[in-house]
Amino acid sequence: MDFQKLVDVYEELEQTSSGNALREILSTFFKTVPKEDIAMISYLTLGQITSEYESVVLGMAEKMVLKAIASASGNDIAKVQKIMQETGDVGLTAEKVLQKKPRTLVPVGKLTVQELFDTLQKIADASGTGSQDRKTNLLVSLLQKSSPQGAKYISRIVLGTLRMGVGDMTVLDALAIAFTGEKKNKEYLEKAYNICPDVGVIAETIAHKGLKGLEKIDVHVGRPIKMMLAQRVKSWEEIQKKMPGKVAAEGKYDGERVQAHRDKKGRISLFSRRLENITDQFPDLVEYLQKQITAKEYVIEGEVIAVDEKGKLLPFQTLMQRRRKYDVEEYVQKIPVQIKLFDLLFVNGESYIHEPYEKRIAQLANIVKKSKHVVLADQLISDDHTEINRFFQNMVKEGDEGIMIKNLEGEYQAGTRGWNWIKWKKEYVKEMVDTFDLVVVGAFHGRGRRSGTYGALLCAAYNKKKDQFETVCKLGTGLTDEMLTELPKMLAKYKVNTKPARVMVKKEMEPDVWFDPKVVVEVLAAEITKSPFHALGLALRFPRFIRYREDKNAEQATTTKEIQEMAGK
Repeated sequence: MDFQKLVDVYEELEQTSSGNALREILSTFFKTVPKEDIAMISYLTLGQITSEYESVVLGMAEKMVLKAIASASGNDIAKVQKIMQETGDVGLTAEKVLQKKPRTLVPVGKLTVQELFDTLQKIADASGTGSQDRKTNLLVSLLQKSSPQGAKYISRIVLGTLRMGVGDMTVLDALAIAFTGEKKNKEYLEKAYNICPDVGVIAETIAHKGLKGLEKIDVHVGRPIKMMLAQRVKSWEEIQKKMPGKVAAEGKYDGERVQAHRDKKGRISLFSRRLENITDQFPDLVEYLQKQITAKEYVIEGEVIAVDEKGKLLPFQTLMQRRRKYDVEEYVQKIPVQIKLFDLLFVNGESYIHEPYEKRIAQLANIVKKSKHVVLADQLISDDHTEINRFFQNMVKEGDEGIMIKNLEGEYQAGTRGWNWIKWKKEYVKEMVDTFDLVVVGAFHGRGRRSGTYGALLCAAYNKKKDQFETVCKLGTGLTDEMLTELPKMLAKYKVNTKPARVMVKKEMEPDVWFDPKVVVEVLAAEITKSPFHALGLALRFPRFIRYREDKNAEQATTTKEIQEMAGK
């Protein structure tokens, strides 16, 4: 397929402010795409060249891309940099510069989607001495073959700033409409995607094998599974109502959830809640698992926590210092970790994802040799709620967030916030509503001492059913002066000129600056109130910034349904 056909669709998507229109444009286009190209086009539409969990990095900085634009257009780098200062966007710079390229530069043929995809793979693979020049030259070849508009999108894809408002759920919606004729069939694509979070595999399967092909997708060691999520409740009585009888109560820890995969060759891969491969950041944890887990092949889950020399829990912020590319070994010594294991999804060739929780944890206990660094999660199995409450109090006293209540008969609901798991946190006992994970969709310019930076952020919850972000609060409290100073720089890569298509906001709450919904923040609020000013019709009262949730992506934020249920709607 000619890449320009994809460019024309991207131009249309970029001008669209409606989520429904995004799906309509994409689904209509997908019907025209050759089946052999559908996986590539699905990746590219999300600004990727492979599944997100494979963590492929093109490794090109802004300066390298500007250099390639200068070379492809026959312009001086200083001129390109000046235009970049004017536009503030590499993509717009590429478009503007290449519209004015000298006539002496002869076009070098048409660019196909396949060639673009293959060349981007080569850019990602280039390493070692001279790799930067090879990457730049490969990009130059792409820019020379594309139209000015095509150069805009190529430059953005290379830098990871495509920002058309399209998310993975948007693509799944469009695939369902294009290949099954019914948007409601998206639930089958999403179910398969939760087990196999690779949009290319899903696209290829639905295009070639239809819905029946999706049914055969199962756990594959080395490919992360979207993690199961827990419901929240307003009262202890609601837990008893939702889960009568004997349940498992487990400690809820202030750490990072990790899914560990070990294949038959003995290779261990660690994935975060965002499905990022974080294996290189925890070489000590890999070593502990090699020694303490007896199974030859497995997929298990646990919470990684930072501990001091005496094994006492350290704050989440301390653990986050382990998320680094450099000085890893230094921080292994500086910040020891422990993993609290709580689930098993696959072992020695057998999937346990549909087995009851009681069977999964029994099998997990069979393969774990406990040590200082690898332990099973603190657990109590009981139908006595007085005993469970005492267990909860002990967990909080030890510095944990609270407990998880789990249905012993429940299966693992990948990527779903079902009623098989319920969280009960210390905030509930303090009569606070809870903490919420919200997505930053905009910002308001600061005034007074906050002049020159952002004074507040506009935050939204995720409406999973509609695949859109609906505003629920204006957040300014809890952000220190230092954080406020850093905000414009930190959020610059997500800044867009118009409202993203999947963001829902009322006119009264329109921000000064818009952001692509990517950054997640944890917010504590006193209560939920009705609001005529926010898209959800509800607002968080007295919201306070707690921390950035780098371990979550936008679609893993608190849902609008959760907030509505908590408000009794």
